[in-house]
Amino acid sequence: MPPNSLPVPDGLERDGVALRRLRARDAHAFAAAFRDDPQLGVTIGADEDPTENGVRRFIARQPGLRARGEFLGLAVTDTTRRPFLGHVMLHTVAWRHRRGEVGYWLVPAARGRGIGRTAVGLFVEWAFAELGLERIEITTTPENAPARALARSLGFHEEGVMIGRNLERGRRVDVVLMARVRVRCHNLPS
Repeated sequence: MPPNSLPVPDGLERDGVALRRLRARDAHAFAAAFRDDPQLGVTIGADEDPTENGVRRFIARQPGLRARGEFLGLAVTDTTRRPFLGHVMLHTVAWRHRRGEVGYWLVPAARGRGIGRTAVGLFVEWAFAELGLERIEITTTPENAPARALARSLGFHEEGVMIGRNLERGRRVDVVLMARVRVRCHNLPS
């Protein structure tokens, strides 16, 4: 049964990494991450790189998306809750099946320090415990070795490659499906 809305978690932090609601003042750093790393949008499958105004509109739409139980995006930050270090999100939620998909990315300066692993781990644990999800999926391209390694380090298993699954920036791309199941079902392979 879907909740009336997706709650914004409070107090999610570990090892100096914290998650919080996106704020309008995050728009500059959010958009700058795509300017600083021209491959970021391609890597995460964004139709186009966001502008600062586009990010502000995206942030303004968050309450409605959460209210409908469709999408929850959070800023990755530190324990001061000030700097914007990246974004974690829950999307493509199928409440009947108790499953959702998690996406994530970090600004270039925050990469390679374990911040992503901590942030995604916190988010996944919260989604299992607080939302009652039983399966969380992560999808990425076969070339995205860092995203695949992060997911594997959190107990996600690669289930296969979907050939030509997405049309991204005018080209067909293969997508790796990774998943983690909270409760082992009797019909799932060990």
